[in-house]
Amino acid sequence: MGKRFNNLKNILVVRLGAMGDIVHVMPAAKNLRMAFPSAHIAWLVEDKLEDLVEGLQGIDEVIVFPRRQWQKHLKSPRNYCNILSSMRLFLKKLRNRKYDIALDFHGNFKSGLLTYLSGARTRVGFSKGYCKEFNFLFTNLWIAPQQKRMHRIDKYLGLLHGLGIKAYYQRPVFSIPDTDRLYIDDFLCQNHLDQKSIAIIHPGTSMFGKYKRWPPENYAHLADILTKEFNYSIVFTWGASEYNLIEKILSLMRYQATIACETSSVKQLIALLQHAHLFVGGDTGPTHIASSIGIPTVAIFGPKDPVIYAPYDRNALVVRKDIPCSPCEKRKCDHVTCINVITPGDVFKAVKDIGKLK
Repeated sequence: MGKRFNNLKNILVVRLGAMGDIVHVMPAAKNLRMAFPSAHIAWLVEDKLEDLVEGLQGIDEVIVFPRRQWQKHLKSPRNYCNILSSMRLFLKKLRNRKYDIALDFHGNFKSGLLTYLSGARTRVGFSKGYCKEFNFLFTNLWIAPQQKRMHRIDKYLGLLHGLGIKAYYQRPVFSIPDTDRLYIDDFLCQNHLDQKSIAIIHPGTSMFGKYKRWPPENYAHLADILTKEFNYSIVFTWGASEYNLIEKILSLMRYQATIACETSSVKQLIALLQHAHLFVGGDTGPTHIASSIGIPTVAIFGPKDPVIYAPYDRNALVVRKDIPCSPCEKRKCDHVTCINVITPGDVFKAVKDIGKLK
């Protein structure tokens, strides 16, 4: 490590969202903690995901960028004064720490501006061509990844390598409050789910990524196979606006399954996932969390490139089909052939294969 970075006392990590991307930055944050055990490490994140970062061991402070709150207030001109006041308080808190260094793992205009406004003397980011929306204009130390097409975790670890920090993949460790653990334990007990091995299936995605969802009838068929062949207790997890999707899947099943309790925080979701013996899901945040905490994970991938976005841990397998138009970076698709041609049999084979990796 260069002398310039030997004695860092105040470090700012910038990754605003989304859930999977935040999970991908966590190994880098863990390496930062190991390299600077006595430093104060803060993480700047959007309000909807603050509890995910709060649960990560090794982070001293979570600074919340109140995007949802500001967007809500912008709908009414009467709230503009309140927004301006809130912005001043936010920027004051952001700058008060007087960071020695800020590391922008996000790499877009918004994160670059916030990194600049943090007042950090050294602002580390990706070089031109490896970030978006002129992000490089806001940083003053640029790191070029080894290649364009590489996994996000390797790219983020590369930001540390560029500073001379020896960094390698490590699973994140989460601190879950007792109240959240007891809430999940009570749900499992009431539904008699502590008597057999649990397979958690997460069929949903964000509405933004809805086109990446595997069809409900396929999830229903897969859940029936897992119940019949392996005698799993099947638990379907869900997020906002996904409850009806789970009800539809259950209506198509022959065997019984359980709808998970509502998880009001990511910490509660993690507490539930820690009871699973198997996780099956699409290209979405909970899939990355499940893999990162060591659960055997099968990820069903459609349009996205698994080389870049797949669960990273060795306990995960990706199911996808090679078709001419996949992978792609489209935000919408009329046919999504890449996801629809995957069969329940394909996913069941991956479940059997992952069992051989244990």
